[in-house]
Order: sequence, then C-alpha cells, then structure tokens
Amino acid sequence: MSGTSTRNLTLETAVAGVEARYVAANPKSQARHQGALRSMPGGNTRTSLYYDPFPVTLVKGEGASLFDLDGHAYRDFLGEYTAGLYGHSDQAILEAIRSALEDGLALGGPNRFEARLAELFCARFPALELVRFCNSGTEANLMCLCLARAVTGREAIMAFTGGYHGAVLAFAGGGSPINAPFQTVIGEYNNAEGTRRLIAQHAKDLAAVIVDPVSTGAGLALPEGDFLKGLLEIAHRAGALVIFDEIVSFRASAGGAQA
Repeated sequence: MSGTSTRNLTLETAVAGVEARYVAANPKSQARHQGALRSMPGGNTRTSLYYDPFPVTLVKGEGASLFDLDGHAYRDFLGEYTAGLYGHSDQAILEAIRSALEDGLALGGPNRFEARLAELFCARFPALELVRFCNSGTEANLMCLCLARAVTGREAIMAFTGGYHGAVLAFAGGGSPINAPFQTVIGEYNNAEGTRRLIAQHAKDLAAVIVDPVSTGAGLALPEGDFLKGLLEIAHRAGALVIFDEIVSFRASAGGAQA
C-alpha cells in the first residue's frame, strides 16, 4: 500500500467518507432540502422517503429510470413500493391520465369509474366484499382499525414487532411516540404459540389483529407454515377481526399474498 493509503479504517471513518462524497455530488439537492426545512418537518412530506444526510431531489422519471436535480440518473428498483409496476412512461397509463385531466380535476361527486374499479378488486380478491377507496395506506389502516373497534365494541389492537402500517402505526423498536393512541398488544411475527397465548390473554379487549402477510416492515419475512391460517382461526374464536395489510403484498400474486 502507498503511504497515502488509509489503513484499518473504522466503520465510522468509512461512513463519513462516503457521506462527504455524497454531499459533494449533490449540492442542488442539499440546497433544496435546506430550503424545504423552513416549511416542512424533515424537508419532505413523507417520512419513509427521508434518509441522512438528505434525500436526493428527483425531477423526472422515464421508463425504469429516475433523474435528480444534480443531473444524476438512477435505475428505479423501488417502483413506488411495487405500485409503479409499469414504470414512469407507459403510454396506456399516460393516455388515461391525459384523458382524465381533460374531463376536469375534481368534480365533487361520484364518477363513472370508481364502481368499475371496485368491482375489479372484488372479483380479483375473494376476501373483498365491499371497497372504500382511501388517499393513503395509513388512512386505510386507520379506517379499518377504527371500524373494527366500533363493530366489536372493544378497544385494543394487536400488531407485530417490526410491523409498519403507516406513519402513525409503526411497531419497530417498541413502537413510535407518534402512533395513534390505540391500546396495543405486540406479538412476534411467525411465533404461532406466542401469538395464541397473547390473543387468549387479551381476548375480551381485542378488537382486531393487523398483520402484513409478507412482513415488509421487518425485512420481507415470509409467513412460516400455517402461521397466518392459525392466526385467523385463533383471532376469530376470540371474536377479533383480522386485517391483512396488503398495501405492498397485493402485487405478490393475482390474489395477493393472502391467496
């Protein structure tokens, strides 16, 4: 090694070097982020998109590529958590959006398309009988949990360690201080016996169990054996509802992960 080479870098030194190169390569994104901090907490309006020291500012998507404010191109492997399955410039989708824009932005009443879309969802996913469209996954999960509490007359919900069901329903590391103020029981995903005990212990108070069938918030863990089937049976015996949060895993198959 040359005399100028660095020997035995610590992890902290290596990370600091990578961060310094990142900052130097993205001055426009950094400036935009600093400006955004004046009006938005964290400089953005979606917590899951933030990372240190600041996220790059994206300005364009085309096909499977993204472009940032500093002129860098990236391959998009995220695909909006699989919601962007067809990329950024599929012509059929673009034409449908243009057509919708030409007919008006917000008509303030029922439209021709929402019932057709709901019918497609009900036909595709056997567990769906009726559909209510929401603006976000967080909103959808909150509505499900509130409905379960109203229907059962019970207060508590059960979630699993590492589960993520929206900005106010995060259960990693003991949960978030900004979580919705539900009485919460925390189980361990794939621990069938422990889950059975917890549900039995809290049965009289438990309104619903919420679970991501493929635990995307905990490293894409797959359900083991009959864990999900057993969860359904135990919860229903206790009079609790089960909410499958398939915001990500609906794209796992034609019928979602539940199929």
